Amino acid sequence: MDHAAPPAAATVPAPPAQAEGGGRSHRRVRNYLVDTGLQLRLASYLLAAAVLLCVGLGWLLYRAYQETSRVIALGDLETGESIALALAAEDRWRIVLVAAALGGVLLCLLGAAVVITHRIAGPAFAIGRTCREVGEGRLRRPRPLRARDLLVDLGNDVAGMVEALRAREAADAEVVRRAAAALRDPAAGPEARADAAAALERLAAEKQARLDG
Repeated sequence: MDHAAPPAAATVPAPPAQAEGGGRSHRRVRNYLVDTGLQLRLASYLLAAAVLLCVGLGWLLYRAYQETSRVIALGDLETGESIALALAAEDRWRIVLVAAALGGVLLCLLGAAVVITHRIAGPAFAIGRTCREVGEGRLRRPRPLRARDLLVDLGNDVAGMVEALRAREAADAEVVRRAAAALRDPAAGPEARADAAAALERLAAEKQARLDG
């Protein structure tokens, strides 16, 4: 008796490579927006200044085109009206081209502003995270900033602060360990116990002095 062949296992189609690449591209773009509020605020300042400059430049160009058209039209009195109309249409076309060019410039400035502000917002985010960790009592070494980032000097100062705190905490922990070992040692004499207590008192006095400033 023939046995029926088992059904073939269903194959799951692999996701298209284009979607994977698009996801990576989306992640890369999103990585530039570390602090969206700060970056967009800085970018808006840059774009506002650029828009004012572009509007002023466009107005000056438009006025220059109008004056040139009037001068050319006045040169020929017989056909001045028809020439003026033709030049006016040409002026409108020119101003449209200028507006399109300035719009492209503004888009390029927006992209450049996001990249430039990323070099500010990224270090600011990392430095702020390090400060919060120090406030919570965690003295993890911060990741060094990239050479092309801004605020590198501030980041180095914060890293130096963390290293100094780590060294100080390590020295204090060693003093506490030695004092605790001396106090717990049943064979330790009164002098050793007194030295351990004095070390703890000096450590407490140093910490209080740091608090008092």
